[in-house]
This record gives sequence, structure tokens and C-alpha cells, in this order.
Amino acid sequence: MNGVQFLHDTLGNPVFAVLPIEHYRQLTDQNQSVIEVQPQNLLVDGDFTIKLPYGGADAYLDVRALVRHLLKNDISDLAINQRAQTLDQYPPEQRMTLDPIIRHDFLPASSPYKNTMQATGDVVEALVNSGYFVRIKKKYPYLSRTVNALAIVAEKAADLK
Repeated sequence: MNGVQFLHDTLGNPVFAVLPIEHYRQLTDQNQSVIEVQPQNLLVDGDFTIKLPYGGADAYLDVRALVRHLLKNDISDLAINQRAQTLDQYPPEQRMTLDPIIRHDFLPASSPYKNTMQATGDVVEALVNSGYFVRIKKKYPYLSRTVNALAIVAEKAADLK
């Protein structure tokens, strides 16, 4: 016996093969092909506008408007709070985190995408690439652990006040 086991469906057809890790490593070493996934560049109009990939055909986030909105609400940093849930399921104390802010304040009121996560990894990356934000980790009182967050780069945002 070579150590390989087969798992079959109800009709007896093999569906999975379970094999020793050394056999697996040999197979993957011989057939190694690395696929590099590059983040999607969502910045348009210089560093000021981000295409929201799940916000509909004409959904864009104006980075400067977001920074102004945050500063107006005395927010210098905020949890990213990516969640695949409806907007109304965010607890009230978490409504001033990135994903709910984008959904509530930057999608049109009639948007059918208000319940679709908007602060995707690529959107966060574009916010950082804009130069207006840096990544941080922070513990917020309304969250049970330290989370990924963004902080406004004060020097860059100074001209937006």
C-alpha cells in the first residue's frame, strides 16, 4: 500500500485522494506554478478618487471628501470593520467605522449596494496609496480586540480643513 486513500461519493466514484504529506510535497514541488495576485489599482483621477468595485457601475469614493467628513466628525483614525452583512446589522457604536461610513455616506441614497461590503482590501489599499491614510492597529472601546484601522496623515490632510 502506498498510503493513498480515496474518498468516494454515494455512487462509488472517487472524489478525493488523501495522501501522505511527503507525497503531496513531491507533487507540488514538481508542478510548482506560482500565481501572483496583484492588488487591483482602484485609484482614478490621480490620488483623489477610488472606484468602488462593489458599489455599482458609477460608484466612486472621493478620498478628499472622506477625509473632510472624518475631520468634521473629529475622527482621526477609524477601524476598517469589513463585514459581509447588511448595513443595519452594524451596532450603533460601530457606525462610524470605515465600511459603514462608505456605505451610508458615500453611496447614493437609492443605491442597491448599501448592504454590500465596500471597504474591500483593494479599497483600503487605494486609500493608503492615496497618501491620505496609513495602516495602524488599534483597540477601540466598542470592539473586543485590536483591529486593522486607518489613520489620517495629518500633514497631507492639513489643506483640506
